[in-house]
Amino acid sequence: MNQAVICKLRVLIVKPVVIVAVLAASVVAGAQESAQRQIYESLRALPEALRAEASVFGYDDSGDRVLLKQGSNGITCWADDPKPNLDEPFYVLCFPKSLEQFFNRNDELKREGVTDRAAVLEAEIKSRKITLPEFDIRYTLRGKRFEEAMSLTVIHVPYASAEGTGFSADVDNYRPWLMMEGTPFAHIMIPGH
Repeated sequence: MNQAVICKLRVLIVKPVVIVAVLAASVVAGAQESAQRQIYESLRALPEALRAEASVFGYDDSGDRVLLKQGSNGITCWADDPKPNLDEPFYVLCFPKSLEQFFNRNDELKREGVTDRAAVLEAEIKSRKITLPEFDIRYTLRGKRFEEAMSLTVIHVPYASAEGTGFSADVDNYRPWLMMEGTPFAHIMIPGH
């Protein structure tokens, strides 16, 4: 075999290998960038003092929820789900360990396509399949996209009433108010900025 033919064969063999290696490196870099973006956006829902030690779950390329950052303070954040959602195009949720069972079950029902999740959850709370704390908090960011997202802090107070707490049950975008009073889902909405 002459030298020119050998050189051409080497180029034909080496070139695809180099292209595959470059593409693989690009995919890995893109996945790392996506994970870092999901972590950054998720942690912005929390007060600064809670961010460093919070766990963050995001989504891989298959759309599966995966652990992106292991924390140690008992706070978990779920990154914005990349699946299109017209009701909440951007939504980040952070909550303490005591609400994990509730939010995992709600998410499971949502993924199963259960339309009346509230009724199923309420029945499971009443039967004690799901336990809720007497008082807890969650932090969210929601909006059309991250850059426009507003924070909303929610304090869970199951079965609380406006009369018993002194909170108004009327929607107020500037002051805390009680939502879903008298139900296991009763919570105080604290608008952010």
